Amino acid sequence: MMGILLLFTLVLSGFLGALWPQGLMAPDLFLVLALLYARSLPYYLGLPWAFFLGLVQDLLGYGLLGLHAVGLLSASYAFYAASRRLAPGETPGVLFSFLWAFLAKWAGYFLVAYWLRLELPSLLPLDLFLEGLFTLPLLLLAWRFLPSPRRP
Repeated sequence: MMGILLLFTLVLSGFLGALWPQGLMAPDLFLVLALLYARSLPYYLGLPWAFFLGLVQDLLGYGLLGLHAVGLLSASYAFYAASRRLAPGETPGVLFSFLWAFLAKWAGYFLVAYWLRLELPSLLPLDLFLEGLFTLPLLLLAWRFLPSPRRP
């Protein structure tokens, strides 16, 4: 099942990359997949999967190797932390855990950029808001059609 979801994410991200308007932040499908894995796997399996997905995203985007890996690892870690303290099946818990994971992903990106003394990208808060706004419905849709098995 994991491989099928990864293949579906790769195909869908390819289509979105070709069809999405230039200059507009696209939804992060790899974040959706990492949070799906975090929802259905224990943390000792979900965190390595998130790091692997980030490495795949880095290799596909010809970007800095490890940037997305740290971002998705941070997002999954934040999701695990938030979902332990909230009711994950209820709407406020789902929204807050997604928000916490989304902000942790971007904090991970900026941490790597700061650590490597890279020039910080000029991102507008509207860009971050739009990416989160486009990603959240896809996450909710994926959670709706792929119910979570019970984690220990």
